[in-house]
This record gives sequence, C-alpha cells and structure tokens, in this order.
Amino acid sequence: MLICMMAHFFLWHIKIHLGEKAPSITLSQLRIVLGLVLPLRRYEVTDAIELVIWIQKKNHVAYLSHQRKNIAKREKVLQVSL
Repeated sequence: MLICMMAHFFLWHIKIHLGEKAPSITLSQLRIVLGLVLPLRRYEVTDAIELVIWIQKKNHVAYLSHQRKNIAKREKVLQVSL
C-alpha cells in the first residue's frame, strides 16, 4: 500500500514539473519499479517487538493529546453555555 501511494505521489510530482513532457508510465508499472528499487527491510523478532512497542507509545501519546484537546473544547462549550 505504501509503495503504491509513493508511486502515485511520484507520478503526480513528475506531472507537475514536466507537464506535457512527463513519461506515460502507469501507476502499476511504477509500483513494480519502486518495488525493485526500494529494499524490503527484514526484522528480527526483538526488532519487531521494539518497533511495535515504539508505535504503541507514539499512538498513546497522540491519543492523550487528542483527549486533552477534546476536553478543552468541551470545557469551552460549557463555559460559553453557562
């Protein structure tokens, strides 16, 4: 999925910069090229676990941030309505 999104962005970027001179390559063709060029990272079990823990921590921090923002919005609405 990520490779497909990167391929789409790349085509969009090329089209903007080259205009009519942009090559006529399809998204699926570019996906194949990017799949060959970009290395696929291999994880050891401990590395994968550390990555999952890191992602969970970042997600939790983002969740708390959104919660604080939502609570602040609710308090502001309550103050206005009183």
